[in-house]
Amino acid sequence: MNQFPYITDYVNEIFAREKQRWDFKLLRPIIVFSYFFQRTLSFPLKFIFHRIPFGFEAYLIDWWMTWGLKYMATYDAAELLMRHVQIEPLLYRHILGPHSIKPDDAERRLNGIDGDFSLESIDVALANRMTVGHDLLSYEVVDRFDRDSFLANIDKIRAAKPEDHSQFSKEVLEINKKHSWQLLGPTNIVLLIVTTITFFGDLHTTITALNSFGSDSLLLWCMKQIYAGDQRAQIDLDFFMQEVSNRGHYNSSAFFSNPSQYLYYHIVFDEVCYDMLMNRPPVAEAK
Repeated sequence: MNQFPYITDYVNEIFAREKQRWDFKLLRPIIVFSYFFQRTLSFPLKFIFHRIPFGFEAYLIDWWMTWGLKYMATYDAAELLMRHVQIEPLLYRHILGPHSIKPDDAERRLNGIDGDFSLESIDVALANRMTVGHDLLSYEVVDRFDRDSFLANIDKIRAAKPEDHSQFSKEVLEINKKHSWQLLGPTNIVLLIVTTITFFGDLHTTITALNSFGSDSLLLWCMKQIYAGDQRAQIDLDFFMQEVSNRGHYNSSAFFSNPSQYLYYHIVFDEVCYDMLMNRPPVAEAK
């Protein structure tokens, strides 16, 4: 079976195409294997020589990420990544509810849950430190989330839908169409982003980025509450339970995290949640 029933048709189609690609069969195992040694060597060196940022790390990370997006990524990979950058903050806005208090600097470009996530060009991503800003969303939603407020407003949240991600520009995808050599699929692009962060980031930035998945367990809890009365939705969500991962509990270890699972437990999970909230009206839990 090539189609997983708990994943959206859009993601299933991307995965089916990717599995036929040369880079998935040949390059992916090499990247995963080499990343183990990169991490083994780089973390002790960062601890001694590069514990705090020197100021250039975020720019270098975004420069390499946008270069790969422009010249190396397949269109499927670029689209999935851009959708993720725009969908994740919309999911967080939704679970924070209608009464969430926005911070004073909420309207920043590509930063903050309430920011503007339009991507008209590569320069926009570079100028606004998109990668590091995206990783910080996980910490922001955990800091702002209030369990009692969520449960008190759960009927309003069930009655609403997340904002439409099409409100944000995706012109950067046209740049990919025009310039990319279409060499790397979604899995390898995600692995190379993780590799780039690990290589260029200081210790603090790297640990912050590789541990920026605590929000996934929060989002999963919220989704199971929203769909408490829908047994089929509960079954689908159970496939994203994070039994073995670095994002399910406190005191998690970025050193032992599995970069191959970032695509599934984070990006695909957000796609599933967004599709569910947009297309499957929640059923309230029976009293």
